[in-house]
Amino acid sequence: MARPTKSLDPTDRLGVYKRLSDVPDRYRLSHHAAAYDGRDVWHEFCTEYEYGQADHDRYVEEVDRAGDHWQEFMSHRGRHHALATPDDVEAWCADLLADRSTRRTYDYWLRINRFYDWLQWHTEHPHRYNPALMAAVEGSATGKVWDWKAERTRDRRERYRRKAHE
Repeated sequence: MARPTKSLDPTDRLGVYKRLSDVPDRYRLSHHAAAYDGRDVWHEFCTEYEYGQADHDRYVEEVDRAGDHWQEFMSHRGRHHALATPDDVEAWCADLLADRSTRRTYDYWLRINRFYDWLQWHTEHPHRYNPALMAAVEGSATGKVWDWKAERTRDRRERYRRKAHE
């Protein structure tokens, strides 16, 4: 029996809401700014989840580097780092791609995507959608990052299939 695989279409990984325009106004993250004021949710995420993935100090440094960059970017946009829109993620990825490789941009985007997945799974957070995945569906820069990821995943799956048939 073949093992199940995740779809390489980011739309398939989203829940009910595929685009920000699908999200009823009452569920939009922008309504929760007061609850997040002064709160370092990124640190909460890293402490509870992301640092537990680390098998060496370099991983923690990479997570912190991506998180610091994200928080600074969102601060310049006047929005809390836990309350992004897909447009925020798209602009961030475009900025990253201007200075970094697609692979490096993906490494940063992956952390933010995990952050929003984590937020969605925690009932104490109002997150009902993932703006990082929504940006991959609609954005050109984030779409490029997603396409890079999907191509690597296809290659890995193909190598696995070939090896299984040897």
